[in-house]
Amino acid sequence: MFNQGCRFEAGWEALLFLACLSNGALEEPEAGYGSLVEGVEASQLLALIRQAREKLEVNLQDAGAPPLVVSKDYRIYLGSRRGREIRMRPMTKAVFLLFLNHPEGICFRQLNQYREELQAYYGRLSRLDSKEDIARCVDRVLEEGSRELSVAASRVGESLGGLIDREFLPAYLISGARGGVKRIALDRKLVVWL
Repeated sequence: MFNQGCRFEAGWEALLFLACLSNGALEEPEAGYGSLVEGVEASQLLALIRQAREKLEVNLQDAGAPPLVVSKDYRIYLGSRRGREIRMRPMTKAVFLLFLNHPEGICFRQLNQYREELQAYYGRLSRLDSKEDIARCVDRVLEEGSRELSVAASRVGESLGGLIDREFLPAYLISGARGGVKRIALDRKLVVWL
């Protein structure tokens, strides 16, 4: 099957390896599977994991992940306009809507380029009247070294956790490699903006 110390290309050996992982076939301690990955570089493993995640996301969407409906006043419903409303804190929802509107993804370090759009969402969702107060809140989230953006992104999972089946949840979350592009993987054909 595999040669010890082999270097995987993103071909059939890698897919076979991932299939063994998903079937629990690598859980047999006497099989010595650890030696299979010893010679594999971290970048190759990360590429394999990324490919597996992308395949999983496509399979989840094909399996019937529920659509999202975003109303004109930025209320988000699961399934249809008559479906369950997904409730989030204003900044969490503003960040979620920003990433939902950009399927290509956004690197957290480059989020300043989207400041006006984030302010527009937050201004419509928050109870703040002053443009200066809204700008200050957005500045705090975008401030370098601030954890508020990560906190807002993680709260998306908390808001969706009880509403979406666990198998579909990853497609709705803001995720990506640390320091890289973050995105919501949900197929945008499943998102309706009213």
